[in-house]
Amino acid sequence: MRTAPSLAALALLGAVTLAGCGDDADAGEAPTWSAADTVLDASGLVWESGGTVHLGDGTTIETGEEVAGYVVAGDGVYLVAAAGSDATAGPVLHATPEDPGNPEDTGAVAAPDSLRVSPDGRYLAFLDPETGTQDEYGTPLGTAVVVDLVEGEEVVRSAAAMGDPGQDDLADLYEDAGAPEVLGLTDRAAYVAGPGAVLAYDLATGEPSEVAPSAADAWDDDWFLALSSPEARTSPGGAWTLAQPADGSPARLVPADGGKPVVTRAPYDVYELDSWLDDQTAVGGALDGQTDVLLGCTLPTGRCAPLPDVPAGARLPADRSGPRFPTVRP
Repeated sequence: MRTAPSLAALALLGAVTLAGCGDDADAGEAPTWSAADTVLDASGLVWESGGTVHLGDGTTIETGEEVAGYVVAGDGVYLVAAAGSDATAGPVLHATPEDPGNPEDTGAVAAPDSLRVSPDGRYLAFLDPETGTQDEYGTPLGTAVVVDLVEGEEVVRSAAAMGDPGQDDLADLYEDAGAPEVLGLTDRAAYVAGPGAVLAYDLATGEPSEVAPSAADAWDDDWFLALSSPEARTSPGGAWTLAQPADGSPARLVPADGGKPVVTRAPYDVYELDSWLDDQTAVGGALDGQTDVLLGCTLPTGRCAPLPDVPAGARLPADRSGPRFPTVRP
């Protein structure tokens, strides 16, 4: 198996390539990114159903597509349309409130569950698992992409620490050492894990630095905890925060005054809290068989139930499935 490369080796691999430059990804027509004059407010409960994205302030954005994964970023929604149950990636589309039902094809390709956004909504990051250089077995090299949506340009397109298609069986490498993953963004850096290392890409310059040999080695690191969203995990009045126990037990609502946490209880085996609807209701997503359900967990009991007026099958944004909240050690 490959060991984590040094930064010098990463540089030789082409650690960073700005849009249209370098040789990390195969040459081709460059994606086109719109420059956003304003950045939408993505706070509060955001959900999608039937191709319509509902924002916390009541704004709706019609995508005109069956959505496989989406995020609210820049001046609209960036999404990957559903393209069959076996599809691992698809075109990145851009939908805005001003042009409902008519999304723009950016020309980029992304894995739908890899879409991530910086807390300020300016930067979009994702993994392109299809267009990179292929190994001898036809498996493409994973490519990390970061876009500045205010400027309308890619600041990172890089296959650093993703393997060597000339020497590696990439499918075997990604299965054994870990598939590439965008762990998340702060307002200053994008954190991407490859089988060779976890890299932090500076959003202003695109420059990388190695921060860990793997995501598993970074669970308690300050930068990993910084990927959580303080605004989302803290109730509007500041009296409660969300926390996810490291042992896999149910999420807890933790009082700011140091009192006893409230353990949430839901009628689902798999669920994850995401943010707050109001001072008494934390919200998140659950799986009811194969169906997504949005639920609310209320204080003081911690009991959870499906949210009223939100249909079964509604989906949270893709970037709300990452390491958003600090753990509570058992």
